[in-house]
Amino acid sequence: MSNSIMLYPSLDDELISRIRFQPKKYEFYYTDKNDDEYDLVNEPIEAASSVYIIKDEKGVWTQDNNNLCFRRKYCLRTFQCLFGENGVACTNASLGIGIQWTSLDSRQRGVIPISVFDASDTILEIEAEKKFGKAQLRGEVCFSTILYIAKAGTPTENEHHLANTEGYILGELDTFTIKLDGSGSSFPIYEISDPGQPLWYIQCNWIDPTAEKLSECVSIIFNTAHKNYSYLNREDKNFDCQLLSEIMASAITLLIEKVRLEPGYWDQIMQGEDLETGSVGHVIYYFMKTLEWDLSTPETTSLSARKHFDQRIK
Repeated sequence: MSNSIMLYPSLDDELISRIRFQPKKYEFYYTDKNDDEYDLVNEPIEAASSVYIIKDEKGVWTQDNNNLCFRRKYCLRTFQCLFGENGVACTNASLGIGIQWTSLDSRQRGVIPISVFDASDTILEIEAEKKFGKAQLRGEVCFSTILYIAKAGTPTENEHHLANTEGYILGELDTFTIKLDGSGSSFPIYEISDPGQPLWYIQCNWIDPTAEKLSECVSIIFNTAHKNYSYLNREDKNFDCQLLSEIMASAITLLIEKVRLEPGYWDQIMQGEDLETGSVGHVIYYFMKTLEWDLSTPETTSLSARKHFDQRIK
């Protein structure tokens, strides 16, 4: 709990070590209308960054068109030291563990209760889960695992110095920050219903690809009115993952080749110089530098894209 003044005894590194707090990794995913789950990847924006980008390696998920869900398991093994005069709560109080989330860009915050326990409980093994709606979150979202007073106790003679107000936050166990509008990204896929249009096409509308966010100037359009749309619909028995893989690879190849036709920008992107995070150029540089795509010619670009999506879309 940085930059705050605690009026009562609170969590510190020693206490966190003594309770043997053991969290697992956050697992992010999204669901369709049948509640089928599809995994999302979280990885650091940069090697030493503490901020993680959420991405769909299959290129289907977008924050505007799909929900965002996560689950995380926790284990507390020896938490009795939290209670009593040398702890942070009265002996007969109940403590709660929860996740406080904050999304400044979307001006939202909330708390996800996970579990309540007291001094008589033994090993605590729990799982947190949350589903956010379409476009509910924007930008950076911080998840803080917190400890709080769930139920006030009756202080003994030696416990009047302890916090004893329900809802009072005793400290922070750990934090995790994700970024939804960054470089990773998934490609915005939109659906139209127009019998006069092909099954799919891509739209690229930028002035400066090194500065404008890919999520705001690139769109992949699927036409639900086309006779073959069922092959792109994951909820249809005809869904063809190979077709989707080919479309995504073709669309990204077209995007990269369009940028290649702008020599000044292309050279800048290949050097990774002055690229705004999340921009078209930053994403292309990510393909080349991190994913090791060969972008030297249109042919090698197409091959790299096809290998990439062929491995990931299932």
